[in-house]
Amino acid sequence: MSDKQKVLVIGIDGATFDLIGPWIREGHLPNLGRMMKKGTSGELQSTPLSNSAQAWSSFITGKNPGKHGIYDFYEPRSDSYGVRFINASYRKGKSLWKLLSEAGRKAGVINVPITYPPETVNGFIIPGLDSPGMGPDFVYPPGLMEELTEHVGQYILEPGIWGNIRQGKPDLALQNLLKMVKARTAAATYLMTHKEWDLFMVVYTASDKVQHHFWKYIDPDRPESKVKTAYSDAIFQVYVEIDRGIGEMIKQAGDASVIVMSDHGAGPSTRKTMYINRWLSAEGFLTFKDVHKSAGGFGHFKYLLVDRTNNWLKKMLPRGVKERLLRLFPRLRDRVESMLFLPGIEWKKTAAYSRENHPAIYINTNGREIDGTVSPGEDYNKVRNRIIERLKALRCPDTGEPIAGRIYTREELFNGPDSMRAPDIIFEWNKYQYVHRPSGRGNNKDFLEILKDDDLLKSENYNRPSGIHRDYGIFAGSGKNLGKTRTVENINIYDIAPTILYLLGVPVPEDMDGRIIEDAIDDDYLKQNSLEKISSSVSDGQYQHVFDADEAKVIEDRLKGLGYID
Repeated sequence: MSDKQKVLVIGIDGATFDLIGPWIREGHLPNLGRMMKKGTSGELQSTPLSNSAQAWSSFITGKNPGKHGIYDFYEPRSDSYGVRFINASYRKGKSLWKLLSEAGRKAGVINVPITYPPETVNGFIIPGLDSPGMGPDFVYPPGLMEELTEHVGQYILEPGIWGNIRQGKPDLALQNLLKMVKARTAAATYLMTHKEWDLFMVVYTASDKVQHHFWKYIDPDRPESKVKTAYSDAIFQVYVEIDRGIGEMIKQAGDASVIVMSDHGAGPSTRKTMYINRWLSAEGFLTFKDVHKSAGGFGHFKYLLVDRTNNWLKKMLPRGVKERLLRLFPRLRDRVESMLFLPGIEWKKTAAYSRENHPAIYINTNGREIDGTVSPGEDYNKVRNRIIERLKALRCPDTGEPIAGRIYTREELFNGPDSMRAPDIIFEWNKYQYVHRPSGRGNNKDFLEILKDDDLLKSENYNRPSGIHRDYGIFAGSGKNLGKTRTVENINIYDIAPTILYLLGVPVPEDMDGRIIEDAIDDDYLKQNSLEKISSSVSDGQYQHVFDADEAKVIEDRLKGLGYID
């Protein structure tokens, strides 16, 4: 194994061949085009819910979420039906860069989601969007950010484009996205040339953000796409700038193996919405509180009061005042969030519910949920099977087609010690024809809704993306030891980590779910380098970094801007 073997990995969050394929053929993305012409490429299957926290954690570990334990950017609380935001310290299993460090290799990591707090590695880490800030202690080693700022200018972690969109300033949002891409490229090329590395990885997240907010300008179903505006090519502009950065990094990488990948794909949203909790209520599996009658109507008033007061406090109070309040009343935020998160459900009369903005359903299981009503075993199976049968029978009122596509049980998709925390039912939208909102209140019984143009635009300016995640992202490989076949098939995001380890001559943990993508690797390398495996890569009980209230607010605002939470 040559000591000079290196691997460069470039992540383009949410990238899809549906967009970049035509642009490459038209010559607009020359660096990606050359990679694919000289090397190998194929669609990369994401994790079951196409969720960035879940998908990037699966890339980092080579394992399914049932083993690493990350299903979303938040997890259920054990003492309520509320949630808490998570970060890398909640992940189980050793990371790719930890395995490399233990093998004496050097790793440099920039902006990979779910990498905060940064691990101590043989190299450096600048965390991704789960980092609440960019101070000296937010990176490893401490002091790295000061060095970057001195030599290449300000590093932009998050450009705050959700605020730009809500303020009616999409032009500023696009400018900030392009600035972020340029700053990311500048940081990466500086560190590539000034630090030693065997693995160098950087993730561009502007691609995902611009797709969430600007897809409506290229969606033929939307009136915004009918007239050419300054935003008609917003997504294209971001990809062109990313492609320029890819070209610069490939030049710096020399004869390294180069991998370009995404955590999931993307596509247009839809004006059709299904409120799953309302549907569960209509089917008799969930009971909403009668907030208008309870306590003389005070229940509904209390919710509105808390909701509006909470929003007013967020907007009007200076940051320092909010920090002092949250320090004085540390449980205040938890109580407010619990009231606002699925607040109108009568849990002791509920058998199933939906929590996140994904098509997934939880059985309200005794022993797992605090007020679980369904006993594990036979009762659980009966309830779950009944819900699946009702989902299969659900039809679109416009077309008569099934609303749900493939439907899975938890056990079909996940395995490992944390699989019990997964949703009990996961399903796909048939032809992506619906989006999901959980709905925590029973003030409206309609579970299917088709938004008109004006209502759709209003909701998008708040937190409903016009571009959404899809199941298949991209994989491309070129450079040293890559490019045996032009097209690779049936590859999964779990496969990237073991492939990188193999290319760098590091043993692959036997409990990884991924496989080495042999079809992408040159035959000579395969013949000369046998695969070594080692025992489980379970990490040694690392501590959990619990976000304080102010840090959680930063993360919450970012996730709202991406449509992960309402």
